[in-house]
Amino acid sequence: MSTLTHTEAPTTVNELLQLVDSQVTDPLHPEVIAIEMQIEQYPGVREGGDLFEVLAAVTNKPGRLGDRLRNWVQSEYGDDYRLADWRTIPTTRQLEAENDYEDEF
Repeated sequence: MSTLTHTEAPTTVNELLQLVDSQVTDPLHPEVIAIEMQIEQYPGVREGGDLFEVLAAVTNKPGRLGDRLRNWVQSEYGDDYRLADWRTIPTTRQLEAENDYEDEF
């Protein structure tokens, strides 16, 4: 799948951030971003379905990331699963680069 990088899956947020940092050459314009997704299994959590989290390093490219993630969940897990929620997680290098950039002005 082109959205997610296919390296060993990180199991903690710290592992994910280290993985992303190791792949990024420009923290202001990262080639890879850290994503935390919540994936829900039909019929839904309220009706007894499953909800779980997936951490992923995702290639940063033009297009709507939410659509790419929804498509990935469908192709990876099947029609009984949906993307319930997701968020990006900035790395320390990205935050520092943004702060340094803002300090220049």
